[in-house]
Amino acid sequence: MSAPRLKISKSAYAVATVLGSGLMLPHLAAAQTDTDAPKMERVVVTGSSIKRIDGETALPVQILKREDIERTGAATTEELVKQISAFSSAGSVSTSAAAGTQTGSIAALSLRGLGSARTLVLINGRRASVYGGGSGGLAGASVDVNSIPLSAIERVEVLKDGASAVYGSDAIAGVVNFILRKDFTGVELNAIYGAPVVAGPHGGQKRFSVLAGIGDDSYNVTFGANYQTVQAILGADRPYASRLNAGQQNDLLSNIAFPSNVRIPATGALKNPNLANCGPVSQVSPYTPTICSFDNSPYVSILPGSTHANLMLNGRKTLSADAEAYFESAYSQSRTMTQTQAVPIAFNTNLPANNPYNAYLANLVATKYPSLASKPFTATFGAQYPSAFLLPPSSPYYPQAFAAANGLAGQPLIISYRDMANGVRNQTDQSDAARVVAGVRGKLAGWDYDSGLLYSESKVKELLYSGFPQYSKLMPLLDSGVINPFGETTDKAALDAAKAAEFVGAVYRSKTSITSINATATRELATLPAGPMNVAFGAEARQEKFAYDPSLAVQTGDIAGQGGNQLPVSARRNVESAFVELSVPLLKKLDADLAVRYDNYQNVGDTVNPKASLRWQPSESVLLRGSAGTGFRAPSLTDLYAAQASSVTANGTRDILRCPDTKTGLPTDCNNQFPTITGGNPDLKPEKSQSFTVGAVLEPVKNMSLSIDAFRVNLKNAIVGGGLSATYILGTAAREQQYASYIRRGPADPSNPSGLGAITAILQTNANLFKTQMAGIDIDGKYDWRLAPAQKVTFQLSGTYMSKYDVQGPDGSYTSSINQASSAANGVILRWKHNASATYARKDWSASLTQNFQQGYNDIPGNKSATALHKVDAYQTFDAQLSYTGFKSTRLQLGVKNLTDRNPPYTNYSPSFVGGYDLSYADVNGRYVYLNATYKF
Repeated sequence: MSAPRLKISKSAYAVATVLGSGLMLPHLAAAQTDTDAPKMERVVVTGSSIKRIDGETALPVQILKREDIERTGAATTEELVKQISAFSSAGSVSTSAAAGTQTGSIAALSLRGLGSARTLVLINGRRASVYGGGSGGLAGASVDVNSIPLSAIERVEVLKDGASAVYGSDAIAGVVNFILRKDFTGVELNAIYGAPVVAGPHGGQKRFSVLAGIGDDSYNVTFGANYQTVQAILGADRPYASRLNAGQQNDLLSNIAFPSNVRIPATGALKNPNLANCGPVSQVSPYTPTICSFDNSPYVSILPGSTHANLMLNGRKTLSADAEAYFESAYSQSRTMTQTQAVPIAFNTNLPANNPYNAYLANLVATKYPSLASKPFTATFGAQYPSAFLLPPSSPYYPQAFAAANGLAGQPLIISYRDMANGVRNQTDQSDAARVVAGVRGKLAGWDYDSGLLYSESKVKELLYSGFPQYSKLMPLLDSGVINPFGETTDKAALDAAKAAEFVGAVYRSKTSITSINATATRELATLPAGPMNVAFGAEARQEKFAYDPSLAVQTGDIAGQGGNQLPVSARRNVESAFVELSVPLLKKLDADLAVRYDNYQNVGDTVNPKASLRWQPSESVLLRGSAGTGFRAPSLTDLYAAQASSVTANGTRDILRCPDTKTGLPTDCNNQFPTITGGNPDLKPEKSQSFTVGAVLEPVKNMSLSIDAFRVNLKNAIVGGGLSATYILGTAAREQQYASYIRRGPADPSNPSGLGAITAILQTNANLFKTQMAGIDIDGKYDWRLAPAQKVTFQLSGTYMSKYDVQGPDGSYTSSINQASSAANGVILRWKHNASATYARKDWSASLTQNFQQGYNDIPGNKSATALHKVDAYQTFDAQLSYTGFKSTRLQLGVKNLTDRNPPYTNYSPSFVGGYDLSYADVNGRYVYLNATYKF
């Protein structure tokens, strides 16, 4: 006997399906639903292992069906996920962020602003291997969504609720389940071409795909192939990409420029001997009129060039009347080409102790420039110049008059140099992802069962092609004086030597993988007066692996423009899980779901997470629902075991306890760069959370449906990459005492009034810190307005309102992050964002107009103004599409994204090398036109 189903009209029923997919426990395939023609068939829905009637749900799930995906005009999966109302730029990672940072060009999505590491990504209901494109950070704990080919996606189901009791770790913010196409027969060819409507060949995108399948009721084999190219867009192609805005009193230009600036030891000031000729590479900022200043933006790929190739093969075969074997396999390769500005060569770039250049520089100072080891140099900078470019007086490019005028005649000049001899940096991040699933499902002794094996891996390597010199090879060349830091170098042999100093090849390789076996079994347990009570059991055993292999040059920190040194990492762990789920009809129109899951992570510990939900239908047009549960995120292998490395604090850092008075204290305590230790922390504990939802699905009038769901998440023991900053720890004497466990000191020193030993290191490894409290409301609506039997207009709205997002600080107080830009954060938690669309359909024609809206937010002040506040404008774009299916077996779509050619709003906030706009959510294509053609036979 079937449980009672919601007896509202088809449109309201669609929202019950689209916005309310079931809660409970783990993984497996998602619902096969058709919201326009609901069937009585019982199926497995996302978030549960118990088969249910379509739409009989307890939690909000947003579904992007294939027609919705095509209507967005998205060119990549990264673009598609931005259509999710709960998507937040905060905590997400864009491929554009790879410029100047080691992300491996990952595209990772974040729900609710809780971060990509707390957003679980599934493929056909099963986990996928994390990216691992680096030794740590989000890339080591997140899935690259661009490894999932857009052409292969049948639909995307987004469970917008904490779901650790459903899926285990990483589902604190929710779950995004990509359902790939299967059971296809025939052949489908698809081609897409699109480009921005601007002069020049920048930003064009092409995609070709084929889907083919054969089969009948007893078997099916489906094959898919996809190839896609994206042309790069440089900052020079978009005038709004600039790091200087005098009107907003914001100057993010670099003083490491070309023509180079010179450090004056006596004062610490920078001056330029060729100020009148700063251009075209550099410019003179109104805030620093005595030096040349460099803007990174024109030289950076604000949309990287890329190629994506994907293969997919899946199938099924009936074994008997009660059993079926199935398999899934996929391979994808992505190559992302990034350009970044020429590397900076400055005196205060610290090199690891094992870098070969250290010995060279020490010998140079001792034998040729002994004055550098004494005042006035050490009084301002300390005794060492770890990566100093020292222009000798013998160089033909030595500015004699400038040196004499600044009291440096006959002395080497300390140069802040932008390496134009080698030019811009060019690199490619290549990722290869493979996935295989094999299993058997069917019926046995009254049980529905599903068991399967999974192997998923991700390989990433970063290839450097030009613009990345090795310190140990370039610095001696610079110190010899044959490279002109103030203008063009005319000596071809010197330029050839500079090129020969570049590192070319693979800078690192990484591999992550998951191997798992799992099984679920479900059946009707008993028949109660209100309907059948169902139960599900399941278990999984999984092994996770991570390996990171950097080149020797990376291990010694010898590659300029690649950050500090990194060491090899190799780690693995076993995970065991088990769950039970119970669906209980309490009354004819009141259902309860109860679930509990046990997980055990090797070397981390075990955890138990329960969840409960209720679904009540008091009338034919009203459905009420709610849930409560706990969640967790086990620290990733990179969180735990990323190699620890040495770095230093910023210039002028002070140990207040040993130097309460800067006039009498030692420079090593009062004005120093203290060593720091960064990397993984094997003592990390799992993050914990509590999540709650309550909502309703309503049909106010015929053909109109509305879903409103309130949510709340409380997170504690948040894993913070890098832990507490050294700036905060050493900010006051009280903090130094409070966080003494983060400070390593030498032997007690009776000669110092504090009695404390000198700081030998400050721990900035990953740490469990602070809490987050967030809440909000999801709103989804749909209305079908029928104009005639063959004509209708469909209105849809999907939006998220954040009422609370409070983050605890080190002092225990909470600060709201809503609509607040922060120079320390990536992305902004917006109070409100939505997508709204109107679609007109008539016979073979359809036309749609979509609004994409993101509320404005409070900017950070310009860095040259301590008080002036700026409000970032709301960002609103419109997309239009016309579709025609009148030709036999053919569908044509002509679309325009960003119809009004809206530029991203200006912001001072810039978490990247590019200034002037927020790359975490902006579309740099501008007005973009595309044509999509599909032919089936």
